[in-house]
Amino acid sequence: SSTALADSACRLLSDVQAAHEREVEELWKAQAAEIEELKRRLSCVELADTSMFKQEKRQFFGFVKGALKGKESPEYKQLYHYLLKCFTDADNNFDGRVGFKEFEMLIEAAAFLPRRFGYAPSTPELYKTDWERLQARMTLFNALKITSEGSRERKEEFITFAKWLEYAVGHIAEKAKSLQDSDMQGRLETSKEDFRAFVIAAAKSRHSREYKELYHFVLKCFTDADTDLDGLIDLNSFQSLIDIAVIAPRRFGFAPQSSDMYTSEEQKFEARAKIFRSLDPGGTGYIDFDTWLHYIYTHICEKTAFLGESGAVPAIVAASSADSTYSRSF
Repeated sequence: SSTALADSACRLLSDVQAAHEREVEELWKAQAAEIEELKRRLSCVELADTSMFKQEKRQFFGFVKGALKGKESPEYKQLYHYLLKCFTDADNNFDGRVGFKEFEMLIEAAAFLPRRFGYAPSTPELYKTDWERLQARMTLFNALKITSEGSRERKEEFITFAKWLEYAVGHIAEKAKSLQDSDMQGRLETSKEDFRAFVIAAAKSRHSREYKELYHFVLKCFTDADTDLDGLIDLNSFQSLIDIAVIAPRRFGFAPQSSDMYTSEEQKFEARAKIFRSLDPGGTGYIDFDTWLHYIYTHICEKTAFLGESGAVPAIVAASSADSTYSRSF
């Protein structure tokens, strides 16, 4: 009987220990879930805040999808504040309203995020002339203007934040219907076939979504190499810039390893220094972003000739001029 009692006590102790382990495991899982949710919310805060510039395409994708789940989602709250910031930044006379001239600025500010990832066309891509843009935006502005209190016909020459919010959220929801899960991750990093297709599409047209994604990739390479944060790249930083930019094509075998190109670090440094000097004909000791962009995009386009393409470099898209529109129309 003493043996049976001991066995019973052992079983009881074992059951208690197992129950405790399950409780600890469940607690750990719950804490891990809370941590992941906190990370997700923080990433949303960053996306809709000043650090949105640093975010990746997949985070923007998740942000939009989350914002459309309802007003209680953290993403919607961040979207609300982002759209509010766009509205108040455009309200340059601080009257709580946005007139037509301010409306132009409002539209451009709000379009920054989707344009950054190629989900919205730029102004020059949408409109052939400033006059065409003016007409289209005036039509939209007139549709959003509020009706004066006590009158069914007369409309004031401004829009309110509530009307802007209603329109913007509805517009985003409509556009989000076309988003596919396959859009979440940039094709620069998925597979060799995707990388090849991405580069060819980016090299064919500066209007393409791929070109815009490439633009921001190239810009990120530049800012990562700009360690002293002066907007310029010197010769030593240029060495780092090349190392950063070449990671993506080397991942899929589209660029040779340094060891296959150079017999020594000195030879590699001098070869890159020669390129740098060609980009800095004035001998200033620095290059800026537009010089880097022109060089690397030309280089990429020329390399597509080895992929069966023409290798030609598309012309730069002309910028639109809001100033010329205002001087002619008001």
